[in-house]
Amino acid sequence: MATKFYNLIILDRSGSMTTIRQAAVAGVNETLGTIRKIGKETESQQLVSLLAFCGCSKEYIIRDKDIHRVGPLTLADYQPCCSTPLYDAIGAGCTALRKLVGNDPEARVSVTIITDGYENSSSEWTQPAVAALIKELKAQGWLFAFIGANIDVKKVSFTLSIDNSISFQADEEGTQQMFDKECRARSRWARTAASAPADAAPMNDGYFDDLD
Repeated sequence: MATKFYNLIILDRSGSMTTIRQAAVAGVNETLGTIRKIGKETESQQLVSLLAFCGCSKEYIIRDKDIHRVGPLTLADYQPCCSTPLYDAIGAGCTALRKLVGNDPEARVSVTIITDGYENSSSEWTQPAVAALIKELKAQGWLFAFIGANIDVKKVSFTLSIDNSISFQADEEGTQQMFDKECRARSRWARTAASAPADAAPMNDGYFDDLD
């Protein structure tokens, strides 16, 4: 049976992302292309969800779709506005994905969180609750990567129990460089994960190491 990957991207859609909107859309499309390539090269099934969040809503632009059924993201799909309910987005996205994955022994789960600002408007989830959820899912082998701009990325990722993190410059060039690094990290991890036995210990440490 082919290895099944669940790829969840949680993308900040707050107003400050407006300045890098075009680069963010291009970067997500690069990531989708990388996932598609990984699927072909490893003969694995790649399911994708893209959850965009702001104070108005948490919206799945893509939800639980096979990568071969996913088209490119457009500017019309991604229109930044208002605030940053980071905890609510992570909590909701991971809880929904946990229900989908269930006890699938072939599952490989990757959660990538991208934001250019601090949490400022969550009403359903708190930092301790999100950290506890992430810690529980990491113990089940889930990979978490936190990518941030204009914040203390190391501190925020630590408070969320996320070990893999990088920062980026919130301009067009910095965003392009960030997505390039994320795609290289994803490819390396996925190739290793696809060939590992289902009961192997998670190999999720050092996700962004040695990519400069």
